[in-house]
Amino acid sequence: MALCWETKTLNYRGESFTITTHYYQCEDSGERFTTTDSDKDDLGRIYDQYRQRHGIPTAEEIKNIRRKYKVSAAKMSRILGFGANQYRLYETGEMPSLSNARLILLVADEQNFRKLAELP
Repeated sequence: MALCWETKTLNYRGESFTITTHYYQCEDSGERFTTTDSDKDDLGRIYDQYRQRHGIPTAEEIKNIRRKYKVSAAKMSRILGFGANQYRLYETGEMPSLSNARLILLVADEQNFRKLAELP
């Protein structure tokens, strides 16, 4: 097997992103193979570009916003009007929608957090 690299343009959420991917190529048959880890790495590079393009916080930044207020992920989900486990999923790397990402960034401001936390 030979380790090979190529530049690809892939689509994510209707947008194009160019990344460098790697794959293994059988020297006898010419067949290409990827691994689960290499596929995850490729998706991570696309996610990084998407986050940067749209100003979406990373999973670690999302965790830190919640930790700042010392509330559980479930409570932060309720404060923001998300589903019960949605905030936790964003903390583990799921990509928030643009509107949810903007809400998360808004709640990073303590004044906004306090206002939302007071709502029934």
